[in-house]
Amino acid sequence: MCLPLLCLVLTWPALAAITLVDNGGRSVTLEQPARRILALAPHITENLFSIGAGDRIVGAVAHSDYPAQAQAIPRVGSYGQLNLEQVLALQPDLVIAWPGGNPPAQLERLRQFGIPVFESDPHSFAAIAANLRLYGELTGLQAQADTVASELESRVERLRLQHQDAAPVRVFYQLWHEPLMTVNHTLLVDQMLRLCGGENPFAARPEAVPQLGVESVLAVRPEVILTTTEEAPHDWIERWQRWPELPAVQHKLFYQLNADWMHRATLRALSGAEQLCLHLDDARLKLGRGKLY
Repeated sequence: MCLPLLCLVLTWPALAAITLVDNGGRSVTLEQPARRILALAPHITENLFSIGAGDRIVGAVAHSDYPAQAQAIPRVGSYGQLNLEQVLALQPDLVIAWPGGNPPAQLERLRQFGIPVFESDPHSFAAIAANLRLYGELTGLQAQADTVASELESRVERLRLQHQDAAPVRVFYQLWHEPLMTVNHTLLVDQMLRLCGGENPFAARPEAVPQLGVESVLAVRPEVILTTTEEAPHDWIERWQRWPELPAVQHKLFYQLNADWMHRATLRALSGAEQLCLHLDDARLKLGRGKLY
């Protein structure tokens, strides 16, 4: 026979360790759901908030500005340069890192200190949903994470069905202007374009972010030119009007999108895709192709 409290302790189920494989192929083990998380990229911070784990973030990097509550989180540097002293002072039990931007040597140093480091680098809507579910397992918030991920998947499928028969539109996505840059098929922007019936003439380029000469763009004769409000000079349309032979110039098919919606692998990326689809629908009408759905 045992005392009531001792009986409770002896019969209470032990918390099972959590072992997951991250986006970099590494196995990461937590003894229990994370309570003190460092989020080392804006998309990581945003996605943790979206599953209800925002109050567990004890440190974030510069530009982690959404939702508004994220702006109050202590900063531990930028995604490209961490202040390891600040990181250690915050005593995290989990670091969620961005291998596409965080310094590999600093991430390895954190592992040497015994801090679990989980790498998150989604480049598609399916990967965003998968990462949300992984965050749910890391935090013990599986139900909330699955609900959010399932809603994302449903909205993506609705958008796909709406545009699966849409007339194709040849699009140049201007990621940057000097030097001129675009995206290939590996980035989320390209998936958005395909989802909306857009054709990216530079999708097959081997570089994720190809640098181009103007001649390359002239050669593919884009019917639509897209950029973002934050990343284009004020006269970006006037610059393209120097080439009146371009169909995009002839039909005045220039559109700007929200940069965070287009470039952060979060739930808001779907808002970016929906905005993009509306622009391409408008372009079809002006090109005389109508909407085939």
